[in-house]
Amino acid sequence: MEGYEVYQTYLALKLHFTKENYNFFIFSGKTRASKQSFEKRKDKYFFKKLGRKFEREELINFFVSHFIHDDGAWIGNISVYKSKVYSDWKSKIESLSFIFKNEMENLLELGSDFDSLFKIKNGSHPIVLKQHLSGSISLESFVILNKLVNFIPYFNKNIAEPVVWPEIRKKVVKYEPFLAIDKDKYKCTLLSLCDSLTTM
Repeated sequence: MEGYEVYQTYLALKLHFTKENYNFFIFSGKTRASKQSFEKRKDKYFFKKLGRKFEREELINFFVSHFIHDDGAWIGNISVYKSKVYSDWKSKIESLSFIFKNEMENLLELGSDFDSLFKIKNGSHPIVLKQHLSGSISLESFVILNKLVNFIPYFNKNIAEPVVWPEIRKKVVKYEPFLAIDKDKYKCTLLSLCDSLTTM
């Protein structure tokens, strides 16, 4: 890939993860940034270097892994820390079925039943959100759970605090289209764990 193409992809994904009104897929990864403006950038070397390393699909995954880690990530820092953040993300994705199953097993132990994990009392954070914020439920598992049960509309309506939840909601919504999963497979995993809980 040419450096300018990498730059366009970087800007489009950064906009996707930071701006409510920009969607990477709707705008086909395009921005208004010109090639002339790119050539004037002092950091264009970083984009050209990444263009020599990655094809487009992997480059998108590379940037996504960084923007869910830090949505304001500067290209220089992304290049410096690429091996750790991206490799950790790839390892997580490769083990996602295992991670999801383990995290759901631990989560289900905390509630009287499945629904109780999502219950909001007096506008406070429900159990499942608290577990995500504590690091016990990964962002990926949290995204998958929303894909399966669509809790976001209920949380939006009932969670009172105005800072933490809106930021988490944005991250989940923005990340979800990049996290390709077999929905039926994860649904079966979750149902199986819930059945095991009720028969204990």
